[in-house]
Amino acid sequence: MRVLTALCALAVATGLFWGTMLTHPPTGEARPGLHIDTRALTLGAHLADTDPCDAN
Repeated sequence: MRVLTALCALAVATGLFWGTMLTHPPTGEARPGLHIDTRALTLGAHLADTDPCDAN
């Protein structure tokens, strides 16, 4: 009887979790941080010190 109750509770929790994920998915994790300055990273790169890649 306890096993059946545990399985039912797990099924309900799983259903509620996926129902929440389908109706209101998290969206904030995929955005890049606002503190990354790509211009400064590009200007600070020393391209003369590296090997050429496929830039023919």
